[in-house]
This record gives sequence, structure tokens and C-alpha cells, in this order.
Amino acid sequence: MRILAAAALLLGAGCATEQAAPPPAPTAVSGTGVFAFRTAGSLARSLDGRRFEHGAPQVISGELRLPAGRGPFPALVLAHGCAGKRNVERAWGPVLREWGYATFVLDSFRERGINEVCTDGRRLSPTQRIPDAYGALRLLAAHPQIDARRIALMGFSHGGRLTMHASTAWAKETYAPAGQPSFRAFFPFYPNCNAEFPERERVSAPVRIHTGEADDWTPAAPCVALAKSLNASGQDVEISVYPGAHHAFDQARRQVFRPNVGNGARCFPRLASILGPILSGPSRCLTKGATVGPNPEALAAARRNLREQLDKLMK
Repeated sequence: MRILAAAALLLGAGCATEQAAPPPAPTAVSGTGVFAFRTAGSLARSLDGRRFEHGAPQVISGELRLPAGRGPFPALVLAHGCAGKRNVERAWGPVLREWGYATFVLDSFRERGINEVCTDGRRLSPTQRIPDAYGALRLLAAHPQIDARRIALMGFSHGGRLTMHASTAWAKETYAPAGQPSFRAFFPFYPNCNAEFPERERVSAPVRIHTGEADDWTPAAPCVALAKSLNASGQDVEISVYPGAHHAFDQARRQVFRPNVGNGARCFPRLASILGPILSGPSRCLTKGATVGPNPEALAAARRNLREQLDKLMK
């Protein structure tokens, strides 16, 4: 049971019975740089560790950069993976701004005193970062050079799982109720799609998944099955799978096997809700180690696909 609980934490499981607190008023900002802001609430681990419970907003930060021109600009909130934000700006910031999008690199770690969660998923789950993304959304929506109607969330690995969770209608109803700004679209890169919970069956806006066929950390197959199921039920979800591409194909500098990272690729928990608890799933499913590596062909294809998707969905 302890192993199964650990798998849930790695995948972002947990539960709550009470509703989130009313959203705090956004902070007025202008210009560019690193901004501290309040999250749209928080999700704290319950005493028994089996679920998450709603809590007060926390203060985290992110860095805003604008493209050339006067705006208002469409914007992308970029959610980093389990190793932190160091590669996100290098890999995607310049090209997105060249396409005319403002970028806001969300930092879920610094103010929490976290360096990485690749080796210890208990420190912060993707689920707990949902209020981070919606807090960033409200901050950007109040910026005079950002078009509040055209803000999307784009996340990678741990941040990709956050993006999948944030795309649920539940997340919008909880953290962006009527009258609050909402995300225009969601772009998860190589997320973990293994966990099954009721809320994932309904999304609030278009979702476009990008993942590698050779990924042994967050495998493509469960995401393909999920996208097919959601699309069949009328949800606007599509997936692009890149042949021969490993995890972090867009950000890794060289191919390497990382022996110490937690790997939940073989864990398929079923949850009572997006916030838990786990109802069933395989025991002894967690392993150690995963491959990361660059793939120039996959990166070029992902950039082409993403630009076409942005052009269509962010008009």
C-alpha cells in the first residue's frame, strides 16, 4: 500500500471535500521581469497523505518577457518539469516571442525552497501546481500589454501533467469561476497520462499533446488512448507523437540515462477524484531511471505543429 501511495504522489494524486477559497484579486503589473504573485489558492497534503485539501494562496514567481511591438500580445505560461525552469526559456522563449507571443516562465520551486522533484515526487506534485498556473493567468490578464482573452498554458513533463490537470473543466470551475480569466488552450509536452479519475473526462478548452514515441518516462501510449477516448466523447483533444523521440526531446542537450529519477511509467492508478484518494492500481509499480535525449527532427516537427495550432487556436 505504501508503494501504491508513493505512485499516486508521483503522478499527482490526492483529494479534497471542501471548495477552494474565493480567488484573490490580481496584482497590477507592468513592464517585464521577474514578478512575485499569489497563487489561486493551494492544495496541501492531508494528514494521512492520501488526498489534497484546499488551502490559502502562496507567493511564487515567474519571469515575463514580451515580443517586439506595443501589444497587447497573446501569451503563453510556460510550466517547467521536475528539474526546474533552467531549460524552458532557452528551448522555447526566443522562438515563441519571434512568433509574437509573450512568455511567462512559471517558477513553482524557488519560493518553496525546492531544487528538483525528479528524485522525490512527494515534495510537490503536478496537481499541487494547478493553483500556480491559474495565479499566473490572473497576473498576466491584469497586465496592460497582454491580451487577457488569449493566454494559454504550455507545460513540460511534470509541467505537462500540470497542464493536463489544469485543462479539466474542474480546474476552471475551481480556480477560474464565472467572471475570471480562463486559459484559451493547453499544450502539454510529454505528460504522464496514466492516472484515471472522473474529472479528466471533460476539458475546458482545446488540448494539444506533444510526446515522443520512444519516451520511457512518460510513455506515449496512455496519452494516445486518452486523446482518442476524449475526442470520441466530443472533447477537443489531439495528440502529436514524434517517432524515435525520447523524453525532453526539445530541451535535453545530450542523450543520457538518469538512474536516480522516479519512474511511474508502469503505474496506472484509479482515483476517486482528481484530488484522490487512490482506489486501485498495481503495487510495486514504481521504478528508477529514465532516458532523456534531444531529437532535432522531432523538435522541428513540434515547432511546426505548435505554430499551426497557435495560429488556429489563439486568433
